[in-house]
Amino acid sequence: MFKHLLLPLDGTAMAERVIPVARGLAQGSGARITVLHVIERSAPKARHGQAHLQNKASAEAYLRALVAREFPSLPGVDWHVHDEAVGDVAESLALHAREFHPDLVVMCAHGKQWWKDRLRGNLAQQFLHALKHGSPGRNRVPVLLVQPDERGQVDYPFHHILVPMDGADEHEQGLQPAAQLALHLKIPMLLFTAVPPSGALKGKDSGSAAFLPRATEEVLRLAEQEAARHLAVHVRELQEIGVFASGRVMRVDPAEGLLATAREMHSDLIVLGTHALSATQAFWSASVTPKILHQARASFLLAPSEGDPLLPPAPPG
Repeated sequence: MFKHLLLPLDGTAMAERVIPVARGLAQGSGARITVLHVIERSAPKARHGQAHLQNKASAEAYLRALVAREFPSLPGVDWHVHDEAVGDVAESLALHAREFHPDLVVMCAHGKQWWKDRLRGNLAQQFLHALKHGSPGRNRVPVLLVQPDERGQVDYPFHHILVPMDGADEHEQGLQPAAQLALHLKIPMLLFTAVPPSGALKGKDSGSAAFLPRATEEVLRLAEQEAARHLAVHVRELQEIGVFASGRVMRVDPAEGLLATAREMHSDLIVLGTHALSATQAFWSASVTPKILHQARASFLLAPSEGDPLLPPAPPG
């Protein structure tokens, strides 16, 4: 199970909605929790309708009181405030992650994503990119991005985990932390692979489908069979360690199939392997990950892969 959780908080009630999740994960597992606040340079005086922490003294008083109030019976809970105000909160979180060596970061998805967030990515995506950019090849720390429901409430414990897989082992780094959560919470996991129908192929593949429809269909049929074999191997491995796991392969557009399956299975936690793309590049390349992040009503386990490419940071503003 996880041994050290990093819990970044910005002082707002919305961010604090993840506290029961972190507390639940630590209870019974002996995990340590580090509660972190990074003071933002030129921060607004209010955020989400609440006074924003402006200096180190107020932030320390806030965290000290919060730890005493929210974690009274848990040993191994510490807090930390960064000494100086910073202009890039995500970069500062990445620096602290490299310093504290957590094996899971727990964060809150702060409500509706406006156009700027869709282009630059939410703080969790920015953090993953900053972590990869600063230490390529190391510190693949998964992020549990908790999304409140329409009422602003967090439903925890989770009930069902959905894990999309594309057949590439280097993109399946989320399997291990997902299995840890499934075992800890005693909940089922569904491994899901989408093989697109010929009509959904894009780029040069769509041209091949138009000119060689029978050959294309045979290739897709073989891909579907191989995907089923691949999932069967992982399902068997998960079942051997005690996870209630199953697999499903569908001939469907990946994003549409994943969203439909999440609704059908009432999946409240979706595991997404991410290439640590800057959100702008992922958005304009029509990556599946941003579509799922913005459309699924679920929390997410974001797991950067060992083979993630090192890309330039997202543009400012």
